[in-house]
Amino acid sequence: MANLRLIDDGLPVQVDDDEDYFQDINRSLQMQNNPHHARAQYVHPRMNRPIQIGVSLMNTSVTDMLTNTSNWRACAVKVVNHTRWTLESAGIFIKGGHSISAQHNVEPLTAEAFVAEKTKGTATSSYGTASFSVQGQGRPRYINIMWSVPFDRNIFKNVLGIEVSQDCGPHDFDRMYYRRNFRQHSVTRDFKRNLVPLRVQTNDLAVVGSMGNGPKVEALINVYEH
Repeated sequence: MANLRLIDDGLPVQVDDDEDYFQDINRSLQMQNNPHHARAQYVHPRMNRPIQIGVSLMNTSVTDMLTNTSNWRACAVKVVNHTRWTLESAGIFIKGGHSISAQHNVEPLTAEAFVAEKTKGTATSSYGTASFSVQGQGRPRYINIMWSVPFDRNIFKNVLGIEVSQDCGPHDFDRMYYRRNFRQHSVTRDFKRNLVPLRVQTNDLAVVGSMGNGPKVEALINVYEH
């Protein structure tokens, strides 16, 4: 059955030949594997469970999705759900460019992805937020993901933000980009040289986000139970 194909959810991919990217990934992995490093990646027993592909990845991969985009500024957001709870689509809020694929609910032990790109023929970036509602809990809980892949890479850098919040909406991008790390359980950072993953942790959730530094790049979001 096609939907039983397993995926590799370990590292984000990007479509370019930037040798520095792979060198930085190796440095980041060495830092993560160091038990004395303060930013060691969160590891949960559930992450060893097999992850199945979802509807959006049945006949494709993130690499193919990025390769097939018509512009050289694009971001594929892949969410891997290691929890028992469904992550229900709560909306994509585009601030620059447009989304070229739909956002899907992410079922337990499943991965889904969508792609956003800049508007063709314009000197603009691809940036916005996507939100998922964590189901099966007594209070509203959202995972908000913010990305920015800039047009002018000489001035600006790729940016990724993740947070666990009680709300979501079209104003999340401005808050997460311009007022970084303002809220509890919210973290945003440039991804140029420092490719060590971001991590947000609550009493019952741990969200880990990573991103490459290329112009067509994946934002890989892993959601674990804590």
